[in-house]
Amino acid sequence: MIIDFSSHMITREVEQALSTKEDFGRIQKNFAPQSSDPEKRIEAMEKYGVDIQVLTQTTPVLAGLGAKEAAEVCRISNDAIGKICRSHPKKFVPFAVVSLLDVQEAVHELDRAVSEWGCRGVTIGTNHDNKGLDEPENTPFYEKVCEHDIPVFLHPMDWHSYNLVEEPAVMRLFGWPFDTTQAILRLVLSGTMERYPTLKIVTHHLGGGMFPFFSNRFNIKLENLTHNLKKPVSESFYRIYADTAVDGTAAALPCGHAFFGTERMLFGTDYPFSPENGEVYLRQNLAIIRDWDLPEEEKARILGGNALKLLKL
Repeated sequence: MIIDFSSHMITREVEQALSTKEDFGRIQKNFAPQSSDPEKRIEAMEKYGVDIQVLTQTTPVLAGLGAKEAAEVCRISNDAIGKICRSHPKKFVPFAVVSLLDVQEAVHELDRAVSEWGCRGVTIGTNHDNKGLDEPENTPFYEKVCEHDIPVFLHPMDWHSYNLVEEPAVMRLFGWPFDTTQAILRLVLSGTMERYPTLKIVTHHLGGGMFPFFSNRFNIKLENLTHNLKKPVSESFYRIYADTAVDGTAAALPCGHAFFGTERMLFGTDYPFSPENGEVYLRQNLAIIRDWDLPEEEKARILGGNALKLLKL
């Protein structure tokens, strides 16, 4: 069983809703048909042996929107993805998307998406209009997620208050991994992970890359920053999951494995955002796992077994 935990779908309904928004043009326009067409997705899945895709919205589509607009786009996305998954229940699993610009609305929409569409998880951005995930006002959201017992998928965002570079595409290269790192740090150091022991966080792009690569640096340097935590900081870090959407970079896998372990790695591709209408990342991310010098049983868990358990499929 192969489950792509991190494939993205920007439906036609969402494209239409955002077509006049300036920031949407900074991200991308004219998406490949695979972004919204379930049949074309299924063709690619069958070509490479992927059994199930988890359909997640990419949160940068919410960039620059106010709370009311963002909430409306989330509702449109959740309905559109929910309908597609209901029409193809053996191929697709729905994840909701919510914006924390209005936490009460996010809680309401999460309830609705779970009850109406059977969403198995929820996607949020790593920051919301430059506000971190550790803001006290986000408490009702984490309580609701734990009540539903579903995972939270973190998708990186830009920081609009500080442009590291002018070109958005360059920002995605190095800014997004950084944003994932700061989001994880906030959840851990604020005690959010500790206060919610059943909270399940899934990070994109193998945790942003910095934690696996600098794991010992973090363990040593964070000692003086964790006085408010009751347990060792490592206990919070080692509850976090990560997908393998590393753009086919084989060297990243052993590094990520040393930090996350087999049981917290989930196969992911970032489909369809790569050349050949998404097939390059799909093909390469599969190949590096299949060619990896790891026991076949562990590969099977990463490719699908862990997702089956996490999503309760």
